Amino acid sequence: MIAVIYYAYGAPKSIDDVEPYFSHILNGKNVPRPMLENIIGMFKKPSFPDFIRSSTQRIAKGIQTILSDRLDEEIRVYTAYKHTAPFVEDAYEQAVEAGAKTIVTLSVNPVASESGGGAVHTEVAAWAKDSDIHHIAIDDFHLDEGIVGLYADRVARAFDWLSRDAQKSAYVLFTVHSQPVDEERNTPYVREFEELAAAIAKKASIERFETVYRSGKPAGWLGPDVKDAMRSLHGDGAQGFVTCELLSVCADVESFGEINAECQAVAEELNVDFATSEFLGDSFDTVMALAKLVETRIQARVTN
Repeated sequence: MIAVIYYAYGAPKSIDDVEPYFSHILNGKNVPRPMLENIIGMFKKPSFPDFIRSSTQRIAKGIQTILSDRLDEEIRVYTAYKHTAPFVEDAYEQAVEAGAKTIVTLSVNPVASESGGGAVHTEVAAWAKDSDIHHIAIDDFHLDEGIVGLYADRVARAFDWLSRDAQKSAYVLFTVHSQPVDEERNTPYVREFEELAAAIAKKASIERFETVYRSGKPAGWLGPDVKDAMRSLHGDGAQGFVTCELLSVCADVESFGEINAECQAVAEELNVDFATSEFLGDSFDTVMALAKLVETRIQARVTN
């Protein structure tokens, strides 16, 4: 049996899970009341259940259905999270108990970070090291042709939504979550981000684009901030903007709010056109592309 562990940072099932989710991020410490109220408000604002949990569960079911038809071996796909149940260890143990001899790890993050999308690969590799489990880490898919094509489709649609006049000077602003500046730690993260953005822009025939960041702090974090970039580029003549988040295949409430409502507010302030590129999410083409990615890596194992 082949198991696939599909991983995300965290995915609360209920609004009641938001506090323990962030307490887990803080290593069990209590979340300060003002911070907690702000976070809960952020999760309530879209009026939808958590995006990540909904999308990852549907994607997992889709991948399992597709690969069960394509491969001779039994396939089971498990969702797992770093800061909410089921945790990676839970999924790993379930897979082993079910008889998995190969375990594939795949993150929702095309742009891998050591503490984010990279964590699942590191943990499973350590557990599988002294066992008969063969581990396949899909930790370098930011330039996968299928994934790049999906993003290019969304970006092109968003850019075409701008008025023709605005398109003449508009920029696509690709975003990921900022990180504290640490050259050794940041270098792979920034490189993959910039490579993915450039590949998407080329595929979508976008001439003007920038790689910028969100959720950072004024000093000591990777920049420029997306909203600051909008104001700066507008000062240089830009009359339209498209935002496109690249850290995760699926939307999360933080990125969804920042690259949508917050950036739209800046666009209104500047009186310029604005559109947001859709997240890949759990759409049919996304599930097909991810299933193909997993299938290719499994087949490569057989070939080698």
